[in-house]
Amino acid sequence: MQQSLFGSFAAPSAASAENASSSLDGLLLGDTVFTVLDLETTGLNAKKSGITEVTAIQFRNGVEIGKYSTLIKPTEPIPEEVELLTGITNDMVKNAPALVMVLSELSGFIGEAPIIVGHNVSFDIGFLREKVSQNGLDVFLPRYDLGRAFCTKVLAQRALPSLPSYEGIMVATAIGYHNDNPHRAEADVRMSAAILFELIKRLQTDNPSMKTAQDLLDYQGVLSER
Repeated sequence: MQQSLFGSFAAPSAASAENASSSLDGLLLGDTVFTVLDLETTGLNAKKSGITEVTAIQFRNGVEIGKYSTLIKPTEPIPEEVELLTGITNDMVKNAPALVMVLSELSGFIGEAPIIVGHNVSFDIGFLREKVSQNGLDVFLPRYDLGRAFCTKVLAQRALPSLPSYEGIMVATAIGYHNDNPHRAEADVRMSAAILFELIKRLQTDNPSMKTAQDLLDYQGVLSER
């Protein structure tokens, strides 16, 4: 693993190239490299708000094979209410790397045809696509493809239809997972990964014919932009 002053970067396993070279239809769930990703931001407007933290962790068959994680210096101050929610302060990010560098590193980490996962992943992918374009990195836009993405909230709504809420913490509690640091990117990524692999296990138990990433995508449906 390579370490930097601001975060950690582990080059993805060569196995992650399997996602790029295989169709989802031919990609067994046990062989699929899922890139579980989460952002913390200064607000909800992708055009105007900044990103303060990103974590992406790659998993195959529930096993972590690589991680990229860093704070980011946003282009606007972090509002006080956001500091209180996330625990990320303006002082913490004042010497963090600029977004353009992080986007380049992140895009290199996730690879050419990643399968991105998150809770409300449409928000994260939409935010990243906007920032990639704003920073003149359009060459990376195809890597942030909502058509290949999985949302653990949408999957939970289908697989666990009786929950009173589908917020991440509520879904995690329902599957017996405790997130001890919500609204921080790495903790939320690990929560989303736990939800993903527990739901896959339950779905395959109920439906043994669900074997490939395409089967899971067909079950979920293609996501809409947020």
